[in-house]
Amino acid sequence: MSERMRGAVEMTTAMTMSGTIGWFVIRAGQPILDVVFWRCVFGVTALLVICAARGLLKRDLMTRRQVALVAIGGVAIVLNWLLLFGAYSRASISIATAVYNTQPFMLVGLGVLLFKERLTLNNLLWLGLAFAGMLAIVQVKSNGGTISTDYLTGIVMALGAALIKGAAAVFDPAAVGLRPGPQHMQRHDQRPPPLGQGIIHPWRNGRIHGAGDQAIAFQALQGQCQHAL
Repeated sequence: MSERMRGAVEMTTAMTMSGTIGWFVIRAGQPILDVVFWRCVFGVTALLVICAARGLLKRDLMTRRQVALVAIGGVAIVLNWLLLFGAYSRASISIATAVYNTQPFMLVGLGVLLFKERLTLNNLLWLGLAFAGMLAIVQVKSNGGTISTDYLTGIVMALGAALIKGAAAVFDPAAVGLRPGPQHMQRHDQRPPPLGQGIIHPWRNGRIHGAGDQAIAFQALQGQCQHAL
């Protein structure tokens, strides 16, 4: 399998998993801050195992500049989750996800502006078609055409999450010269306590509410599969 084909397969698989995030967030039945916190907890646990197995946990693996860049990326990812997960209950999972998936447009723009990537006519045509589809989906309203303030808030939150995610991509492994494992790991485990947990911890409620098997399972699957894998 060529590198290009492998990348396409990996991206398709990742986006398929990403499409289920909203359902897991809602089914977990937890406050958004707690969802993000436990996503970091379970995610960093899985990433520790993955990075250890790949021999990537080395002190001299990163320079101070790289640590700073991935820390910024980590903060952006946490903010991205807070906005996206908050949008689900306001604009619905399907609409919030559709709006959030405008991030490829933002990534293309950032690639052209920051990395001088070439934008071909073929790329523009596909981007235009995808954007038109996104607009058509967003205009679907379950209440017969009336747009509520809550709905608009959800749309804005999803757009904000997409913009932040696009900005976070600037600090990806290619940008800072790292392999995916350690860079992703460092976003949430720069130093004890893990960065994502440190950001959220002061404002969370301190526990998994009604910590039944279902709540714990959904939180664990979010962190270990949807995030780490």
